[in-house]
Amino acid sequence: MGVPAGFKLNHAFNTMLGKFFLYHINLWWTFLVVARPLLELVFRVFLLLGRVGITCQVCILGDLLALVSFHVYCVYVYAARLYHLQLRGLVALFRLFLGRKRNPLRRRIDSCRYSTNQLFMGTLAFTILLFLLPTTLMYYVVFAGLRVAIVGLGGLLARVRYLVEVLPLYATILWLFGSATVGRSVQWTVRAQARGGPLTVCVRVVPGSWRETAAQCVPDPARPPAPVAWLALLQDLLVGRLIYPV
Repeated sequence: MGVPAGFKLNHAFNTMLGKFFLYHINLWWTFLVVARPLLELVFRVFLLLGRVGITCQVCILGDLLALVSFHVYCVYVYAARLYHLQLRGLVALFRLFLGRKRNPLRRRIDSCRYSTNQLFMGTLAFTILLFLLPTTLMYYVVFAGLRVAIVGLGGLLARVRYLVEVLPLYATILWLFGSATVGRSVQWTVRAQARGGPLTVCVRVVPGSWRETAAQCVPDPARPPAPVAWLALLQDLLVGRLIYPV
C-alpha cells in the first residue's frame, strides 16, 4: 500500500485491495489463535510420527509448509484471478479497435462492425482497465513471488524424499568393495588347454558403473517426481494462471 518502490498507484483502488488482503491475513491470524490448542496437539502427533523415519519427517515438513502457507495461497488466488480477468478484458477490448471479436462457438476470431455507442463504452472500459492494471500487477507480483517460493520449496522437499527412498546405500557399499552381487555381466575366458587334457574356463564378474548399479536398485513402488515444465510455468505466471505444486 502507499507508493511501493516509487510507483504511483491508483490511490482508491490500492486502498481497497490493501484492506481486502489485510482482512484475510487478519482472519488467518484469528483462526490460528482460536485453533491453537488443536494445532499444538496435531504438532505433537507429527513429532511422534516423525520417529518412523526420515522420509516421514520430510513428508511432515511438506504438510506443515502447506498448512502454514494456506493464507498465502488464498490471497495469491485472489490476486491471480483479478490480474487474469483484467488481462482477458484488455485483450477482448483491444480487438474492438481492430473491428474483430472472438467467436466462442467456432473458436476463432471473426470480423465485427461495432456501433458508436459500443465503441465509446469499449474505449471507456479499456481505459479504466489499463490504468488500474499497474496496481493489480503490483499485488500480483508480490503474492505470485511468495507462491513460487513456497511451491519451489515444496517441490524440493518432494525430491529429497524421493532421493532418500531410492538411495542405494547398501548397494553402494557392495559396489565399493567390488562384490559380485552387484556385477553387471560375466566374462568367460578359456585357458590354454593341454593335449588331451580337460577344458578349463575362467569366469569373472564384471562390475558395472555406480549409476547402473543405483538404477537397478530403485524399488518399483517409488516413482520419481514429474519433471518441471519451466516454459509452461513461465507462461502461467505471465498470464495469471494458478501455479500448482511441482
